[in-house]
Amino acid sequence: MLLCTLLSLILLASQVSAQNNDQKDKDDDSCYRKWWRIFQLRGADDVIDGEYDNVIISFREGTRGNCFYGKCLVKKGTLREIYVKFVDGKYEKVEFDVKEDFMIKNGISDPVVAKLKGNREVLNVIFKEKLRPKGNAYEQAPDPDIDDYN
Repeated sequence: MLLCTLLSLILLASQVSAQNNDQKDKDDDSCYRKWWRIFQLRGADDVIDGEYDNVIISFREGTRGNCFYGKCLVKKGTLREIYVKFVDGKYEKVEFDVKEDFMIKNGISDPVVAKLKGNREVLNVIFKEKLRPKGNAYEQAPDPDIDDYN
């Protein structure tokens, strides 16, 4: 009886651990993490000063979050203004909660602490149009099947 109870507890603990790992995998697959991984693999061209109308704004808590379209203004290599796009095409300006120079590295901004609709938010601006194209790779040949050559 004791052995059966012990085995049940071990089984339950492994199921809980597997569920926690599944949740961690889901957290790691947030839109921010997906973009971040792509930019790490392919790199980005420099973000020069100017207005950008087709950026992605990732609101996040840790690695979890949501991504929305927006636009921004970059001056002296830092974010100066950020706007989030509504589905009707209008924009809402994001007010910076902390005044500092938010730099842009490899196509993604430093985390920005901002106020939006009265809430403090952490966001990153992702310059998807600065993502370098996928590199050209050799086409893989299939392994031969010996029966095809007898």
